[in-house]
Amino acid sequence: MSIWRFLRKLPPSSGEEDGCAVCVVKNDVTLISPETKRKYNRKYEAKFTPEEKEKRRKAQAACKRKLRAARKLRGASPTITSGTSGPNYPPPLASLASGCPSMLNQHLNLDHASGMQGIQVPEHAETVTWSDGHITVLPTVMREGQNVLKEDAELTKKLAEVPTSKPGSEFVAHFDFHHTSRDELILGIRASLGEGKCVVVRGAEKPGPDVLSMEYLEKMYRIQSTMRVDMHDMELRAKESSKPHIAGTVGDLIAGIFNPNEQRCILDCVISTGLPQYLSALDDGLMAWHRTLQDCPLKGKFVHPDNFLVNGWGLIHQGGVVTAPHHDSEGQNTFVIGDIGLKIWVWFFYKDSKDRRSLLQASRSLCDKYDFSQFLAESVTVYPGDLIIQPPGQLHSVYTPIPSFTRGGHFYSYETLPSTELSRWLDCCAGLLLTNQAHEHTEETLWRMTAVIPRLPPNEVPHRIPLLALCHMVLSAEKYVAQGTRSTILKKNAPKAIQSTSKDRAIAIVQKILGHMDIAARTYLASWKLPRTQM
Repeated sequence: MSIWRFLRKLPPSSGEEDGCAVCVVKNDVTLISPETKRKYNRKYEAKFTPEEKEKRRKAQAACKRKLRAARKLRGASPTITSGTSGPNYPPPLASLASGCPSMLNQHLNLDHASGMQGIQVPEHAETVTWSDGHITVLPTVMREGQNVLKEDAELTKKLAEVPTSKPGSEFVAHFDFHHTSRDELILGIRASLGEGKCVVVRGAEKPGPDVLSMEYLEKMYRIQSTMRVDMHDMELRAKESSKPHIAGTVGDLIAGIFNPNEQRCILDCVISTGLPQYLSALDDGLMAWHRTLQDCPLKGKFVHPDNFLVNGWGLIHQGGVVTAPHHDSEGQNTFVIGDIGLKIWVWFFYKDSKDRRSLLQASRSLCDKYDFSQFLAESVTVYPGDLIIQPPGQLHSVYTPIPSFTRGGHFYSYETLPSTELSRWLDCCAGLLLTNQAHEHTEETLWRMTAVIPRLPPNEVPHRIPLLALCHMVLSAEKYVAQGTRSTILKKNAPKAIQSTSKDRAIAIVQKILGHMDIAARTYLASWKLPRTQM
């Protein structure tokens, strides 16, 4: 039984025990006397070894330091209003306090290092202060007195210097969920993504508990401890970036949180969730699947599971893990919801809009050599309950300072098809370097997004540039197969069971569109600009 469970069970009383007060009721709050706490600690630690006692005392001391820092911050800001910005423009702290105390603590606490050193990471792991004031450990795994994650630590230091994104940013649209209607949110997100902007929605979902546990994952998401997974091991990644995987179970990763000699994460834990219901209208790809089942029936056909598995996944991280710059594959929008813990998301925006070849070279330099010089960058701290969305091909890097669970997924939308086309072209040229995981389902979804166009109401038909991008991807599908992968559905002699019933309809519709517009699909490439400059 933990000390807090024990203390909650003590009855409110002003009686005496061995000459000292057990607890006192003050302003309807039960206060436990220091002597009672000390007695319980002595009894609880009686079965501990000296090393275990020392470890527990250090953890308690770290908690006290955090509480003192939180009280100091509260004292410095006695009157907090909705117009007050926190260190990283979180939602107003006053509204957080009334809605979720644990979420308030996440925002008030800036020190995420002292509670980890000597417990989850080596005791002498270095720390870094981020532009929004958060203090975190650097990636650290010690072998023979040397940090084998030195390169990760250097990257994290560079990321920490990136300025914090704030409302009014040229590249990031900020929304407060509690002060924005659903219709305004849908329209605002669609418009922002179409302009190539990233999106931050503060307080969009109910946050999870303070601490990551197997019990919570099993109860909420049916993620069992025995579930077999491929974990990413940071030490293996440092030795050979293309071979970071180690087989294990989710339970292994959770148990390893308190092992200072490992840093691991799980990136592909499929869960049965997608976009929040109030934002489901953003997913034009899934809508197209639903609306074309009569025009393009699935009877007797094989449907690739990626069409549905990418809609929802979970990320489970131990603390101190950095994800190097990359973009998500196959030209999809990506949404992420903070559940437990903390993530610091860094977005990179290409400075020039000359041509896509220049962007390709700059992206290679960023992802391979961590060269930020050709990009502007902004960082966002994702607290529990926050939602972020990034458009297709958005280059980003992520740091996870403490054990965290984050859920998210991918989706397609008509507004972002120019970014989809560009992202898939980059994958074709340098997918092995630029992206993290390839999926074989894009062609079928794009064909169905085309096949449904004649059924769409006039106000939902894509505009000229997104339409041209879609036409080009439909007519030249073989040119967008990601580097190092192959597409079974595009083979001329593909088995009948996997031949698409939507392909012929999509091609016929594209040809009619181009004939009506009196334009060739290649004209789209000739007039290419970065998505944020062409709307």
